Amino acid sequence: MKKYFSIDHRVLFVSGYVFYLFTPLIVGKTDLFDGYPGIELYKGFFRQIPDSKITSYFLITLSWLPAFFAGHYLFKLVKPYKVSLQLFPANFYTSAIPIISWLLFFVLLIFIFLGRASLFGGYASYDAGTRGKFSTLMAVYNFFILYQLLTKQKFSWLLFTGCIITSLLLLSMGGRLYVFQTLIVFLVYKTSFAERRWQPLQIISVSALGVFISTTLGVWRQNSNLSAAKAAYSFFAEPVFTWFSTSTFLLENNIPIWNIPSNFLSSFINLIPNTFINLRQYVISVQDMGYKTESPLGADSVWTNVVINFGSAGSFLFIMITGFMLNLLRHNSEKSRFGAVYYILVCGLLPFQFFRDGFFILNKQLFFNFLFLPAIILLFLKLLTSIPLFNKK
Repeated sequence: MKKYFSIDHRVLFVSGYVFYLFTPLIVGKTDLFDGYPGIELYKGFFRQIPDSKITSYFLITLSWLPAFFAGHYLFKLVKPYKVSLQLFPANFYTSAIPIISWLLFFVLLIFIFLGRASLFGGYASYDAGTRGKFSTLMAVYNFFILYQLLTKQKFSWLLFTGCIITSLLLLSMGGRLYVFQTLIVFLVYKTSFAERRWQPLQIISVSALGVFISTTLGVWRQNSNLSAAKAAYSFFAEPVFTWFSTSTFLLENNIPIWNIPSNFLSSFINLIPNTFINLRQYVISVQDMGYKTESPLGADSVWTNVVINFGSAGSFLFIMITGFMLNLLRHNSEKSRFGAVYYILVCGLLPFQFFRDGFFILNKQLFFNFLFLPAIILLFLKLLTSIPLFNKK
């Protein structure tokens, strides 16, 4: 039986697109969640936005969906046919996964020791440095777990154990995003390459469990008792509060038609780890580009970032190129193990992180955490085994 991606970049992009870009409009124009923390502040901003700006937002946002699918189908002109997905044969790198699992577990223990003061403290003990370390480690764990799952060989349970511990520690610090991202990665795998692929009932059950855990954690972060209304608020507050950056942008600025993406281009500086040298001061922010926008809770709407960087017309092209590149990555996953792992990881960030983090974070995820860092680890392993001491048969 031929296997293809049942859940791919199209499904995940559209899910995030609706959730993050239209939910805030519905909440802003209705009495949903009135009385809950932060909602009155949000609606206070929303009511001040001129109707003409809301109309412009709506039209620009609507244009993104055909742009995305135009890019997707444009690639089909290059490669019109799909190839059935198959597990890849074992090779040198996959046979060395046990070594990698021990290295990662050792790094995990170091991170636990360094960040011990922030663990199990919920959102109140928020420590960007500690959360950042565990989030990066989570991404690396996801890479190598996938790298092995896509291979015909025995699975390393130490790798799985380290991933579970890292997930639980992130949750203990109030971090839901990267754990939920891991769930999506596993969901994509189980509906594509897996020998025993999940059926619709299993997909729905696991997705519902993920939403339940996420909303329960959100209520816990508020030091409140769980109820259906509070769980719904916890879930939908995510796109609403992410939209703060868009509401303040629409209030304070004119929407450009075209723009030079200074913030986007300079964000690649963040690929250089801060451990070695901190170059963040050289990243051009949207404020440096002359725009007024606020993100009081930290999240930045993709709409604000894309429109500021590329303009309303330029955003159409950016989203179209995004659709094209994602389809290219999907087709590359049919013949390359590394490419398949990379594509599934990118799918993992599409419905959430893509829509709520700035390019400064997104590009680091896409090019450092998902690409350069795993490649460096594999290269290091290759060099290590070339030393006679480690290469005894």
